[in-house]
Amino acid sequence: MDMKHLVCAVALSLGAAGFAFAEGNAVLRIGIEAAYPPFESKTAAGQLQGFDIDVGNAVCAKMQVKCVWVENAFDGLLPALQARKFDLVNSAMNITAKREQIVDFTPAIYVVPMVLVARKNSGLLPQADSLKGKRIGVLQGAVQDDFAQRNWKPHGVEIAEYSDQNQVYADLAAGRLDGSVQEYQTHVRAFWTSRRGVTMRSLARLWKTL
Repeated sequence: MDMKHLVCAVALSLGAAGFAFAEGNAVLRIGIEAAYPPFESKTAAGQLQGFDIDVGNAVCAKMQVKCVWVENAFDGLLPALQARKFDLVNSAMNITAKREQIVDFTPAIYVVPMVLVARKNSGLLPQADSLKGKRIGVLQGAVQDDFAQRNWKPHGVEIAEYSDQNQVYADLAAGRLDGSVQEYQTHVRAFWTSRRGVTMRSLARLWKTL
């Protein structure tokens, strides 16, 4: 898998979408994992916000239907979509060959680079030999999880899976992780803005070596 850049799209269950209609009042149910800013997250008041939320609401407005956002753990989004708990997934979902075997995707909505983030002066590189014996955090079920499990774990790198990206950042800041892998925009928005007192290093070389 090429992790230099990954494309994100809306995932649709194979076959008919099965939107809900009742006396002219159409509802589009959208699955989301709301802990991945700037794509999707919650305000202090608990309101959904982010790029994917704006895209989904714009689609619903264009279709003249009501958006109903259904929150779900990221690694359970596609199983829930297959079980018809919602009509589509719009949650920073990367297109992969494995996922295309079970769901359809729209054309890519945006392209995002992936980065390894570690403490400044750690000397870590996004390579298995450099990360051997280190603990790297990833979002469970995400493409970075799959990549790390296949390419780094067999070489002695401990891969810590999290159901919540915010907990990845919390453990990284607290020193319980040596590094983490995620989309560049996510770590810029969620990590740098909320933890300014912790000096971290974004390893852009990940874009070229993975």
